Amino acid sequence: MKKTLLAAAVVSLLPHAPSLALESNSQQNEVDETMVVTATRFEQPKSSTIASTDVVTKEQIEQLQLKTLTDVLKWLPGVQVSNNGGQGQSSSVFIRGHASNHVIILVNGVRFGSSTTGSANFTSIPLTGVERVELVRGARAAVYGADAIGGVINIITDAGNITESSGKVSAGFGTDKYAQGNAAASGQIGDNAWFKVGVNAESAEGFDATSEDYSPNQPDKDGFRRQDLSLEIGSQLNEQWRLRANGFYHTSRSEFDGYTDFNTGSLSPIEQDTTLYNISAQLEYAQDNLSSSLTLANNRDETESLHGEFPGSTIATDRFVANWLSIYNVNSNVDVLGGIEYLRDSVADSSLYNTGTGQFQNYDGEKRTNYSGYVSSIAQFDALSLEASLRHDDNDVYGNFTTWQAGVGYKLNNHLRLLASAGTGFKAPTYNDLYWPDYGNSELLPEESLSYEAGFEAMFDIVDFRVVGFHTEVDNLISYQGRGTELESSNATIKGVEIGANFDTGPLSHSVSVDLLDTDNPVNVAGWGEPTKIESKDLSRRANEAYKWLISYERGNAKADLAYLYQGKRFEDTKNEVELDSYHLFDFVLSYQVTPALGVQGKVANLFDEEYETAANYNTQRRAFYANLNYQF
Repeated sequence: MKKTLLAAAVVSLLPHAPSLALESNSQQNEVDETMVVTATRFEQPKSSTIASTDVVTKEQIEQLQLKTLTDVLKWLPGVQVSNNGGQGQSSSVFIRGHASNHVIILVNGVRFGSSTTGSANFTSIPLTGVERVELVRGARAAVYGADAIGGVINIITDAGNITESSGKVSAGFGTDKYAQGNAAASGQIGDNAWFKVGVNAESAEGFDATSEDYSPNQPDKDGFRRQDLSLEIGSQLNEQWRLRANGFYHTSRSEFDGYTDFNTGSLSPIEQDTTLYNISAQLEYAQDNLSSSLTLANNRDETESLHGEFPGSTIATDRFVANWLSIYNVNSNVDVLGGIEYLRDSVADSSLYNTGTGQFQNYDGEKRTNYSGYVSSIAQFDALSLEASLRHDDNDVYGNFTTWQAGVGYKLNNHLRLLASAGTGFKAPTYNDLYWPDYGNSELLPEESLSYEAGFEAMFDIVDFRVVGFHTEVDNLISYQGRGTELESSNATIKGVEIGANFDTGPLSHSVSVDLLDTDNPVNVAGWGEPTKIESKDLSRRANEAYKWLISYERGNAKADLAYLYQGKRFEDTKNEVELDSYHLFDFVLSYQVTPALGVQGKVANLFDEEYETAANYNTQRRAFYANLNYQF
């Protein structure tokens, strides 16, 4: 039986199992050779990686009608997503209990995101032009530097050497006056060059982002509109050299409920304009046992809030990256890698509106530069797999940090493989942490972490499964503890277990994942001016239990997928005073290939019309219907 696309999106837990889909045992040898690059920077078969790695392809994104990066991520094991309203609103992604600012976003291996918030704009990052998304769970700071404590998400648009011309157009509509249209084309330029281009336009009237209790005088609809453009051009200069450049541009406007109007007592609406872009160029060399690449990239993450007659803040990060790395194949068993990187962040174009003074102000310290050097190695000796990484970062603001990573895998027999790894990480305070008016704390120290995990994976004729336990200690964890206006630090512990299984029952393919989480965050629960009183609390918005079950069916030209997600109870705030209820979600996807070129799709999200919250006082979409028509040429 051929596995459907949705199955891999939910539980591609097993390195030997296909991403986003279940395949019959007769097909697994081919699936084993799925290549990934994010876990170690080496291109290697997914079956040989020690880190928990998932891959979502372009075809799977299109098949499942996934609209945003958070849509892609929320079905993957170890991931919990929180939305402040519907599409176009802000979102948070928690990987193994770590907040969004403990996860770094890469675009073709180049870091992308905001230095002010410390995380990327998950909702606005375009999927236009994306070939695949790779997710690695666990500490990767020794490979990618600061903030990679909980994991790494790599958005890959590189299509490789394109040899055939192709194109696709699609149009869709849905609930809340949702509408989308996109087109893509790729082909050769002469004998040795290629191009790829994609455009997307999307909009929705939306629904009221905040609950009636929170904004009883403002029952408006909070919609959005966005446009995306992606472009790639490349040339195989000769047998050894390849040159390519790619980039994307995104612009959007979202409506949401904002500040309180003290004259009327109601919340006044805010519009937020977002602009994201990334431009990169890479020169690659490969000959015999040596490959090398030089990457130059520049990207921008900008949001501007529009408060009607009142001025709003503009938050912008400009980032320039230069990265050179080389990989040497020592022999058939060992590869080594070394590289250097220069990174410069600037928030000079930001202007913060201080509601207390009614004045604009800039961040203190508008630029940061970071120099780093790193070495890594992977080795395979029959049943034994090894990996090790060491990195040193020298930042002109927060100083020097050295991080390490090591892992081992051992195959006991044809069915069972043992895994273990450990590593350190760090996260520098963001500009908002340090300097935001009446909120930041310039005395904050960088967060530091130690993580380790162990588990096993097994593959049998009737079932494949993987079990991994993990433990992370984070010193100087930065959080708002509600005592006054400033951020404070605490020492937190995050531990848990991930379980995943793939199996068939007759014509149905199943993927199941179970995430069990336990967090300990000692915070000062005393009020302002009261003596210190430390109590252990759960980290906010992280459920202790999350279950995902995907059932897939395929017959002829038709495919059907039913996805189930359970999110347990969790707390909204650091002091655990506001509890969010658990919830159950079902999504149903049906597609039919009318002709080899023409396909139709339908989707029902929140099939049973569950009323739930992922963030206190913010609504989520009730039952929604979507339809899509696509044509390939």
